[in-house]
Amino acid sequence: MPRGRFPDLSKAQKLKNLVFVAKRTNIHWIITALQTIKSEGLRQIAVHLHTTIFQDPTEEMDHREWQDLDRLLVQFWTSHLIRPQLVYAPNSTGRDTRDRTPSLLPELTRRGLVDLVEHSPPP
Repeated sequence: MPRGRFPDLSKAQKLKNLVFVAKRTNIHWIITALQTIKSEGLRQIAVHLHTTIFQDPTEEMDHREWQDLDRLLVQFWTSHLIRPQLVYAPNSTGRDTRDRTPSLLPELTRRGLVDLVEHSPPP
């Protein structure tokens, strides 16, 4: 996808599974793509967290975009019973992405509506 263009998933009627890789620079892109979905067959939304999203967690824009994504994923649960997956890789510092989920997706976490999936890259 060319930089700056957002995917329009409204014509993807047989869409069942979506996987996104969340980086610092593309949270808005993920939100926009999810907003175009019209498929009634969608069953799964997975967001793989890339380590670059935590380089500067205090940046206001990032925080706002994560709040928007949180609200949107709650809407998918409410309207389609789609329980999102947050896929993360453990890190060597002892504090992994799993610990940061409540600050990234507070409403999903509070309601217990997000599945945290540990993914270890092959050796």
